[in-house]
Amino acid sequence: MRTADRPAPPEVPPASFDRRRIRLALAISLGAGLLQYAAQDLRPLSLLPGALGVALLVPAVLGLLPRGTYRAARGLPSVVLLRGVAAGSFIAAESFVPLMLVTQRGLSPTLAGFSLAAGGGTWALGSWVQSRSRLEPYRERLTTVGMLLVAAAVAAAPSVLVDSVPVWTVAVAWAFGCFGMGLVISSTSVLLLKLSAPEEAGANSAALQISDGLSNVVLLSAGGAAFAALGGGTLSHTTTHSSGSHPAAFTAVFLPMAAVALAGAWVSTRLRERRP
Repeated sequence: MRTADRPAPPEVPPASFDRRRIRLALAISLGAGLLQYAAQDLRPLSLLPGALGVALLVPAVLGLLPRGTYRAARGLPSVVLLRGVAAGSFIAAESFVPLMLVTQRGLSPTLAGFSLAAGGGTWALGSWVQSRSRLEPYRERLTTVGMLLVAAAVAAAPSVLVDSVPVWTVAVAWAFGCFGMGLVISSTSVLLLKLSAPEEAGANSAALQISDGLSNVVLLSAGGAAFAALGGGTLSHTTTHSSGSHPAAFTAVFLPMAAVALAGAWVSTRLRERRP
């Protein structure tokens, strides 16, 4: 074979490009840590680390995620955004479910934890359902259904703050929510590889994980700050009831997260690239 006929070797990114990505990743880690630290203390002085965290996060995230991610551009950017919206809203809400059942309904920590147990099975079921080959043409619709299930589950969770509502309502709602997460999380991984060129699959997969982890930190910090600001208390060492938790504090966590999940249902309609 002549030299001219040989395919050109793949382009290797310069070392300066790699160093830039490492610096951006460090900025995300530091910014997320500062933001989470600021959310733990609602004193005015906490605004300083919070503002510094945002100042580090914004340019770093814009540099590492696909262009158009935060305006839900069609295709790959919306896939990356949906992963963060789904994971962040669901995990932030789930973190408060056992605390709500213990402090507001008097359940033991063990029983409160069991309320989430069925979700593991339904999450696996959702992942299995989306993997069926005959459902492949409807993958984008599956993600929309999944996000609607997540939004409904998160919105239904604070209904147990009313004493007349059975406590097992949360377990049922969370089982459906986890089924929706199984549909969405696995589908975003499949769609990302489907929309990525082979040489970009690694970088785009890293962007997906950044969106997932960063959204967890940001939304959990926001939920925790809202919870504390509206009278969220802590567990007493001598009783299963709370020391000052107010039902409105839980509502201030679940309803905004349900709204975020509902926004994710809209993002899921933009996963398919527009055809010319």
